[in-house]
Amino acid sequence: MLRGHLDALTTADFVEGWACDTTSARPALRIVVAAAEDGVVAEGFANLFRPDLAEAKVGFGWCAFRLRLRLYCNAVRKQAISLGDAETGTVLHTAEELRVRDDLDLPCATVKEAIASDPTVLASLSQLRGCQGLLSQFVTRRGVGEFVRAAYVYVLGRPVDPPALASYGRMLRTGAITPFGLLTVLADSDEFRSRPRLMASPNSAGFVFRF
Repeated sequence: MLRGHLDALTTADFVEGWACDTTSARPALRIVVAAAEDGVVAEGFANLFRPDLAEAKVGFGWCAFRLRLRLYCNAVRKQAISLGDAETGTVLHTAEELRVRDDLDLPCATVKEAIASDPTVLASLSQLRGCQGLLSQFVTRRGVGEFVRAAYVYVLGRPVDPPALASYGRMLRTGAITPFGLLTVLADSDEFRSRPRLMASPNSAGFVFRF
């Protein structure tokens, strides 16, 4: 099911909201935002992380958008605005008049801020909390052993060793650890801390837990 919502326009000339397909494995929707008088005023992908969406189990939390308007905010703020799925043309939400949020479009000043603004990588493993159902489905469809192998490649960037495969496989089968818990254990390991690496987000082609 296609779902979406227009949240606000901003004084820095962005439009914000969220959109997702709850019945599809499509990583991110390509969306269009149109104003009643001016036509398409923004387009792009709904692929940003938002903690409140993760908590609500909407699009695994990775379905927000913040798109630059082609016109100034004041030019569209009094118009009816619609949000649509670019692939199917389905209208997801229409707002007669969106609220306008004060916004300073500040550039990223640090590497950490730049990583946090990149929708293709995780800023923190906690951003996968909304994906616990997806991880469990991977285990169900692909098997415990395949999940452990994928987890090692995803977090540590290397194949799993046989003792760890047997040990973590047994823990997953008995419920002593959850799939998300295994990712957390690997990310908390001395090995990861000594060689930290960026991990692909759920809307990236590098996210290994889709099936």
